[in-house]
Amino acid sequence: MKKSKKSDSYLFYNIISKLIVFLGNIYFGGKVIGKENIIEGKCLLAGNHTSIFDSYLLFKASKRPLHILAKKELFDGPLGFIFKRMHLIRVDRQNKRHNVKEEVGKLLQEDKIVVIFPEGTFHKKDIILPFKPGVIAYSEEFNTPIVPFVIIGKFKFRSHPKIVIGKPIYLDKVDSEDKVKYLENIIKDMIKKNK
Repeated sequence: MKKSKKSDSYLFYNIISKLIVFLGNIYFGGKVIGKENIIEGKCLLAGNHTSIFDSYLLFKASKRPLHILAKKELFDGPLGFIFKRMHLIRVDRQNKRHNVKEEVGKLLQEDKIVVIFPEGTFHKKDIILPFKPGVIAYSEEFNTPIVPFVIIGKFKFRSHPKIVIGKPIYLDKVDSEDKVKYLENIIKDMIKKNK
């Protein structure tokens, strides 16, 4: 029986993500806590962005394919072909006609997982930058729960960084006027509790 093109489209992703996890386990020795909180069906994974190696822990945490929002500059370099095949979502903040929302919405309608770093970038400072509103907007518009996560530790040889995944957040049950700040505070609290 011939496999569908849709399932074949994740063959490259499955191979590369497993290779990244294999090598990451050897070099970093990362840990996953709360893997069971990644629900079935559509969800938005949202958390802090500490390093270009964050994806290693995300791949380690999820058996299902992840669709990670990433800045357009990553696609312009020599590794652009790989990033496209890994189903990263290209974000171009300078081009208003570039409709990320449409792509995210389509994926969520297909019960996929979309990963967003609400800070918008990673940095070497041990702080959380103010969250951008995108993840809240997507959650509300596409009626999708947010699964918060935090990455703790540095990515050095045998440093054992970890990813902690929290319980899903259903915004229609959140009694807060500023939901962006609400999510930001949850992430900050998770970091404090897991350091």
